[in-house]
Amino acid sequence: MKYYDILGVTKSSSTDEIKKAYRKLAMQYHPDRNPGNKPAEEKFKEISEAYAVLSDDTKRKQYDMHGDAGFGRQAGYEDIYRNVDFGSIFKDMGFGGFDFESYFGAEQGGAGRRGAQRRSGYQQGFDPTYYDIEHELDVGFMDVYNGAERQLNLSLSTGEKISARIKIPGSIEDGRKLRLKEQGASRPDGKRGDLYLKIRMMPHPEFTRKEFDVEVDAEVPFTALCLGGSIDVPTPQGIKRTKIKPGMRNGVKVRLKGLGFLKGPAGERGDLYAKLSVKVPEELHLTPDVREVLEKLAVLGY
Repeated sequence: MKYYDILGVTKSSSTDEIKKAYRKLAMQYHPDRNPGNKPAEEKFKEISEAYAVLSDDTKRKQYDMHGDAGFGRQAGYEDIYRNVDFGSIFKDMGFGGFDFESYFGAEQGGAGRRGAQRRSGYQQGFDPTYYDIEHELDVGFMDVYNGAERQLNLSLSTGEKISARIKIPGSIEDGRKLRLKEQGASRPDGKRGDLYLKIRMMPHPEFTRKEFDVEVDAEVPFTALCLGGSIDVPTPQGIKRTKIKPGMRNGVKVRLKGLGFLKGPAGERGDLYAKLSVKVPEELHLTPDVREVLEKLAVLGY
């Protein structure tokens, strides 16, 4: 649930601005003004939940740190609505008595609320996973191919800074998470949470990854496809020379063993597949002899 969007405010909005935005929306969607209106009831619950979090400095910092998904996984009903005096707000707005807890508790159900309380970090003082940090890390194709080290510097919304040296394993899968123990945000007990880095491999202008294999387009002269011979193929390990048989068709893939990604610590690699395509000169200067040859090929259907 995107709390800022729901209230129509921004991360830089003050507490007074957030309260003003909530009062305006609550006046519109309050149950006393919308008896039996289910969509209005759901909207009222959404804006009230958003206000309960964003109006409290502690909850707002935790929400800013972990985002919608991270905060939602950890915060239970009691956590969200703790220390929010809705009664005074509604009284100031001219609404009568309103049993806010029963109104929202009906949605949770008895078991749901007890489950929320069990997973609530506030029941034990704090939840250590609140201080875990998730971050997407863009990594170049060649860094994934070879393995690499990176220096990571993060600034959290709380003002805290994280600095860590990261070792990126060769051939790590796109979307995989690296866990750096005790490299997250500072916890109240003096320790730190964990840092989870989601690896996002950036595309390469020439190479495409297919699990542990690599694919590449290789332009070759038409004569090489017809007659066979040795051709140069670009690979992540530099240009490699390989042989092709006579009569190769356009679009055929040639396999170069052991030039793909690492499959494991033993050092075994996948393969590289070069897709052959006809190389057409940008500027074709035809001598009479060349033209004669091409005309004969055209007669033969080439």
